[in-house]
Amino acid sequence: MGVSVIVALVYFFRISGAEVDQEIAIAEPYILWALILLGLTAFLAILFPIINIVLNPKNAVKALLGLITLGVVFLIGYLGSDTTPIVSAVSNPDFSDPAVLRFADTGIIATYILLGVAILSLIFTGIRSLIKL
Repeated sequence: MGVSVIVALVYFFRISGAEVDQEIAIAEPYILWALILLGLTAFLAILFPIINIVLNPKNAVKALLGLITLGVVFLIGYLGSDTTPIVSAVSNPDFSDPAVLRFADTGIIATYILLGVAILSLIFTGIRSLIKL
């Protein structure tokens, strides 16, 4: 993280006095650094859960249940999504593309469901802690 902070500071100092045509040449190494970090993060995000599953197979069942629950939430979002074209003053082809509309609606509905579950969980744990007092 410290290296990334230093890299970001060097980037901002270099780009602040640069001409417009030099900005791309200045930004290229920093974009490469970001891609390296993204690849490293993706690799570790896959590696550590695999190691955790191997070391704790009982926790794998809980993780699988969580993934199944999340899949059900997104399935509900998908089934509840609408593909009616959006009438707009801007001529954007995505506003009438059913695949884009279904994808966006699925994400919005799933977000609302997860937000509702989070709020209900907060209320439940608050009431439960009051009862235990």
